[in-house]
Amino acid sequence: MNFRLLASPLLITGGLVLAVGGFVSLNNDATPVRHSHNAFAVQGSAYGKLLARLSETTIDRVWHLGVEQIVPHYMSGIEHEEDHSSPKKAGQPALAAATKASLEKPRTPLQNGKRWFQDRVIAQHHRTNPNGLSDRHLATVYRDIEEMLLRSFKLDPTHYGAYDSYHLFLTTHDFGGNPMANAQAVKVAQFAMAAAYQETEDPEPWLTAAAAGMNLYLMDAAPYTKKNQTIPIEIVKEYREKIGYCLAKFDEVQQMAEANGNWDRLSTERQMEIAERSLFSKRTFQQFDAMIARAEPSSSPADPNGAVVKSEDSDDKP
Repeated sequence: MNFRLLASPLLITGGLVLAVGGFVSLNNDATPVRHSHNAFAVQGSAYGKLLARLSETTIDRVWHLGVEQIVPHYMSGIEHEEDHSSPKKAGQPALAAATKASLEKPRTPLQNGKRWFQDRVIAQHHRTNPNGLSDRHLATVYRDIEEMLLRSFKLDPTHYGAYDSYHLFLTTHDFGGNPMANAQAVKVAQFAMAAAYQETEDPEPWLTAAAAGMNLYLMDAAPYTKKNQTIPIEIVKEYREKIGYCLAKFDEVQQMAEANGNWDRLSTERQMEIAERSLFSKRTFQQFDAMIARAEPSSSPADPNGAVVKSEDSDDKP
């Protein structure tokens, strides 16, 4: 008997037996084991954070092609002012002048070859159907986008783009927003803040936490603003404390990153992006102090004419 011919079938059979045995043991009621759905522990890891950033381009492309039903300019490499084939832009004086100037200037063979490839990309994704997407087809596109947004958020819940895009999708009624989606948006915001609270080296997640806190505040304040009612001061103070803590931690972690050199390892574009987001968050945060100041009356009584009446034990110093 040639054992070489039997070696492969025996190994395959043995592997199948071991696989079945492992599957049975995982489903044993005595020691139940549940799958975390986090294959290779990529979610939240450095690889997950990288994949979350890379997925932004894919989601953006699906959004433009599926929802807006247009070809994004970045896909073709043609800038907005160079796209002379768009019927919406025809007739604009500035564009007409640019078109005339570009036609008068001859292109080199290399430029013609580049434009040929760009036109092929546009033709590949250009819609030939004159009719828009049906409601069912559009609902399918929305579902696919939501799944991609959720997948990206799970990869890195502290990434601002992954979190805020998913929150916006859930809370926008044109894309299927409803009370159940709003409840999901609350859970997503709370999860993003909890994940950011564990960060001690990267300052950017604390800006994500501040944005999540602001979104939670807007959702809690929405029932009052819709009825033109005053937002309870307790809600304002609660979120002022939470968001203020996140912004203070951002400054603290950023100073540490600058001191140990981690900040210099970021690209200039990302540094500028974080700085702009920080400025926006802090300017938005200032509204809490203004709302609290308007809501809380002065401790000193006022006379009928509107002047503040000083108490007897107050001094005359300004």
